[in-house]
Amino acid sequence: MQLKSLEIKGFKSFANETVIHFNEAVTGIVGPNGSGKSNVVDAIRWVLGEQKGRELRLEQMSDVIFNGTKKRREAPMAQVTLSFENTKNIIPTDYQTVAVSRILYRSGESEYRLNNVTCRLKDITGLFLDTGVGPDSYAIIALNMVEDLLSNKENARRKMFEQAAGISKYKTRKRESINKLKSTTEDLARIEDLLFEINNNLLELEKQAKRAKKFYEMRDKYRSAGLLLAHISMNNLVLTSTELDRKVEEEIVNLQAIEVQLRTEEAALEKFKIEHLDQEKFLGEHQKSVNELLDKLRNLESDIQVNQQRKSLFESQVVQLKSTCELLGNRSEQYDREIDSIQSDIVIVEEEIKISQAHFQSLIDELKNVQTQYDELKTGVDIQASERQATDQQIFEKEKDLAIFSNQIENLNSEIRRAQEELVLRAGEFKDAESYLLRQDQDIARVRSEISDLLDKEESRKIAVNEKKKAVDQQVGVVNSIERTKDAKQNEYDLLKAMIERMEGFPESMKYLNENWKRNVPVLSDVISVNDTVRSAVELYLEPYLNYYLVKNDKEALDAIQLLQIKSKGKANFFISERFTNSSVVQSLDMSEATRALDFVECDPEYVPVLEYLLSNVYILPSTYNLAETPNLPDNITVISANGTFLRQSKSLSGGSSGLFEGKRLGRRKHLEVLEKEIKSLGERHHLAEKELKVLKVDLGELEVISYDRILSELRLKESQMLQELTAFSTRFASHKELQNQYSERIERNVLEINNVREKIEAQSQKLNDLKNKREQIQILLNESDQNFAIVTNQLSDISGRHNQANLELLKIRNRLDNLIKDRAFRLKQKEEVSSEYTLSHDKIAALNSEISSLSMDLEAKQVELNLAYEGRKEMQSNLTALEQQYYEMRNHISIAEQSIKDLQRSIYEMQSGINGLKEKRSDTQYKITALRERAELEFGTKFEDLKKDEETVDMTEEQLRDRVNYYKVRLDNYGEINPLAMEAYDEMKTRFDVIQTQREDILKAKVSLLETIKEIEETATSNFLDSFNKARGHFQTVFRSLFTEDDDCDLVLMDEMDPLECDIDIIAKPKGKRPKSISQLSGGEKTLTAIALLFSLYLLKPAPFCIFDEVDAPLDDINIEKFNKIVRQFSKESQFIIITHNKLTMAEVDVLYGVYMEEQGISNVTAVDFRKYDYDSILTEMQG
Repeated sequence: MQLKSLEIKGFKSFANETVIHFNEAVTGIVGPNGSGKSNVVDAIRWVLGEQKGRELRLEQMSDVIFNGTKKRREAPMAQVTLSFENTKNIIPTDYQTVAVSRILYRSGESEYRLNNVTCRLKDITGLFLDTGVGPDSYAIIALNMVEDLLSNKENARRKMFEQAAGISKYKTRKRESINKLKSTTEDLARIEDLLFEINNNLLELEKQAKRAKKFYEMRDKYRSAGLLLAHISMNNLVLTSTELDRKVEEEIVNLQAIEVQLRTEEAALEKFKIEHLDQEKFLGEHQKSVNELLDKLRNLESDIQVNQQRKSLFESQVVQLKSTCELLGNRSEQYDREIDSIQSDIVIVEEEIKISQAHFQSLIDELKNVQTQYDELKTGVDIQASERQATDQQIFEKEKDLAIFSNQIENLNSEIRRAQEELVLRAGEFKDAESYLLRQDQDIARVRSEISDLLDKEESRKIAVNEKKKAVDQQVGVVNSIERTKDAKQNEYDLLKAMIERMEGFPESMKYLNENWKRNVPVLSDVISVNDTVRSAVELYLEPYLNYYLVKNDKEALDAIQLLQIKSKGKANFFISERFTNSSVVQSLDMSEATRALDFVECDPEYVPVLEYLLSNVYILPSTYNLAETPNLPDNITVISANGTFLRQSKSLSGGSSGLFEGKRLGRRKHLEVLEKEIKSLGERHHLAEKELKVLKVDLGELEVISYDRILSELRLKESQMLQELTAFSTRFASHKELQNQYSERIERNVLEINNVREKIEAQSQKLNDLKNKREQIQILLNESDQNFAIVTNQLSDISGRHNQANLELLKIRNRLDNLIKDRAFRLKQKEEVSSEYTLSHDKIAALNSEISSLSMDLEAKQVELNLAYEGRKEMQSNLTALEQQYYEMRNHISIAEQSIKDLQRSIYEMQSGINGLKEKRSDTQYKITALRERAELEFGTKFEDLKKDEETVDMTEEQLRDRVNYYKVRLDNYGEINPLAMEAYDEMKTRFDVIQTQREDILKAKVSLLETIKEIEETATSNFLDSFNKARGHFQTVFRSLFTEDDDCDLVLMDEMDPLECDIDIIAKPKGKRPKSISQLSGGEKTLTAIALLFSLYLLKPAPFCIFDEVDAPLDDINIEKFNKIVRQFSKESQFIIITHNKLTMAEVDVLYGVYMEEQGISNVTAVDFRKYDYDSILTEMQG
């Protein structure tokens, strides 16, 4: 299968339709950063079905559509088509050319096409399954994927190995089978639960079915007897119905004869009614004429009467109005007289007011003079009364103070007596309390002494515990330190032993000999032990010989070489021990700083000759020695710096920086023995240290067990209680003492207080006498003032009375004047109203006289018309009487006929009632027959005609049958509830149980089959994977060494060989003699070459139709670029390579170079150059030079 072309339109920066042809083995794609080179790889990934936007450097899938620029509109869709030539029929299709297309519209709709036919993504992925082509295939590698591959990000290594091994389909089948097995297991569990539930229900249904069967048998007997009883009852009802039918027919014949007579009389009556109707119509018309005349008479009479009443009313109103006018005239004259009288009264009252006002003013002046005298006298009296009141108050206060003082003396004397009694009473208690306090202080001092002793002991114990704890912690640190040292030594021992056993760092030939020749043949690097200070220096010199075997004779060496030749396992070197003697020629070196290398080296005696041969003329110089000062050396003399930074011989010089792992290959076996001794020694030290730690912990435990806390707590509690008692008693004692002092002080204080109070009483008594004398003098003056004040008060009272009386008289006169003025205004208003009413009455009288004249004329005309109407009424009433007599005679004849018809109708009704009664009885009988039939059919569930007589009931009477029916009915009613569907449900459930049981057996078989299938898939996949892995492992080592050197070591390791299909795959790479612990310690170029080696090992296992490298060569230098280009060219014979690069050497190696550029900003274009037309050897030589 060969990649033919890539067509891009509207994808990312490729706005224009762009076609890239891949007709050659190696195609290069170049261009400046940001021109869109990687978009070509993204387009291939996308068209092959990539669904993750992150893998295409997108936030969302719609971002693949060209988004437009300043000058170019956005594209409506993105379309990519990838074409293949199916040259080797790798693709399972009949077409020679296969074109895969993917289209994404801006609306979000997407479309896949296969040879321009719409298809599904599943069809495309299925088409390229196990072909090495896919969006996540190992055939498409970007620079960032190299790091992912080496760091095994998201299990990238395993995915590539599975693709190359072709086990993806097996894992898919296994996953599907496991899902089916899980589903089958769940189905089996559900069926087990269902069978358990159905079995329980089945047992219950079986009981219910048996009970239902017995019930149905009893019901059948009940139905048979019931049907027979119903049949007998129905025969009786049919006979009754036949007799009723006969009676109904007889009554119907009699009824029909009476109905004929009724119709004849009804016809005659109808004839009379028609004649009577005509008579009634004529009478009505005549009556109508009479009524109209009577209405006219009534209207005339009513009009005359109304007019007469109106005329009488108007005449009476005229008389009344004339009387009113006369009355109004008289009232107006009276108002004039009253107004004149009121006016004269007003003049008189105004004169009276003037006189009253003058008298009132003189009384006011007199009242003011007397009021002034009254106020002056009252002020003097009030002052004297106030003085007397104040004196009385002072006398009262003094008397009250004297009473208080007397009471105080009595109280103080009482308190003195009580205090003296208390002092006598508490003298004995005070003495007892003093002795108790003394004893309590002694007890507390004793307890405190005991507490102090225990505290000292506890402090000593705590100090001892802390010291023990420190000792234990120190010993734990010693034990842990020994354990850590021992673990470190053990790990170093295990690692070194594993390295020696696996012969790490040795070529494949030595590993083969170790496994298939002699396992314990010593190697030079293992048998010597070198001082650490010069280890790097000795290793630098001995490095070419470190992998030499030390054998006794030529035969052993020849056997090993022959074995390597037969198996094609490389080469090995040997030192023949028997050919070495102690006669090595030693040349001396005249340098004081130099020390023989042999002085720093130790080994077993049997290997000393070999070391003397190798190191006899080797000298060690200090690390600080200046290389420029080294003199010319004789032949065969070698000097080395102690740190291994330089090595000088007579005609050569080498050196440089020391590596991290230099010096580690020497003396590994010796070092292993030393480590073993150290580990043993550390084990003994650890045992002793743990023993000592155990003793310390026991001592610590004993000290921690001893505790004075409980005794201290008890003593402190006792001390606390005693202190509390002492405090309480001391408080009471102090209280007693304080109380005694208070009593004594109180007696003294009260005696002094009594003396003071007595002095106050004497002073207050003198003041009281003075106040009483003063009050008597004030009382004499007050009596004189009261007499004068009483005289003036009487005068003021008399004048005030006369003043008030005059004021009342004046007010009365003024009120009378106001009333007279109001009366005059009221009379004037009344006079105006009377005049207006008089004029209105005269106008009404004139109008009423006119109306009376008009009514008189109308009454005369209507009276004439009324007399004429009376004469016509008399004539019409006589004619009406004759017509009414004829009408009533005919009506009487009709009534007789109607009565006869009613009698006939009553007879018919009675006969019909009788017939209806018979019909009802017949209907009732028919209903009973129908009801009996329906009830029997409903109750017994069978047609009445299908009656089958039971042998037990065929000879029974109706009564016996009824008893039998009642017997079965009672038993059925008392039988209790049954499950009517139990029998059917039991049969159905039994059938279902059998079916599910069969299904369970089928599922068990399916489960066994799935387990066998999964096992077969695992075995096949494991076999294929291991076979592919071993092949890829060999290819990886071959390619790796072709990219580095033949002596470099690499390997692929399954981390769990028991589970090869799921375990991680570890990559071991040790290029250029390095010993990195992990791949992450390699340089960027070494990582890239390691990844390339891995990829090409997978190509060797399963070649991919094409391979795309996106700037994978970026970390490589020129030398490694040549290796990269060489291996690409080598593999291009089987696969196409598409390389996106910035490296000029890589560009020179491709067949066709596509340049990606942006002629218009934001839009990528492509142009092609065929390098095979140019000779670039000279240019390349210049570049390398």
